[in-house]
Amino acid sequence: MLNAKIIFALLYDLLLLFAVWFFAALPFVIWQGPGFEKNPLTLVIFQLYLVMISYVYLSYFWLQTGQTPGLRTWKLRLVRLDGYLPTRHDANKRFFFSLISIASLGLGWIWLFFNNQGQTLHDRLSHTQIIHSEHEG
Repeated sequence: MLNAKIIFALLYDLLLLFAVWFFAALPFVIWQGPGFEKNPLTLVIFQLYLVMISYVYLSYFWLQTGQTPGLRTWKLRLVRLDGYLPTRHDANKRFFFSLISIASLGLGWIWLFFNNQGQTLHDRLSHTQIIHSEHEG
């Protein structure tokens, strides 16, 4: 059941992240003007900008409470293996390994279904885990 909750939390967070990307993209698009995506360098810079926005958004929640909105909704929490909230270093590692997980066509998320501890591959590599939360905030 934990694995299903983790996937639902991911989907919920992705929906919210898409909204964040939309509003974060507005200043960039206005600044660059129509057709900016035709310039390969500008497109790469735009993608890196969205990755940075994602990092700020996710790490904020990880570091404050261990709960993104999706994790909070499903009463889950991201913690280190010792049960404490992630540090900045832990958040950096988890985000980096998450990017690799996504780039490998979701291999890190598929790992979740073959791991009896309920860890994604990026959780395992960053020494974090998602657990049931005792309380919501």
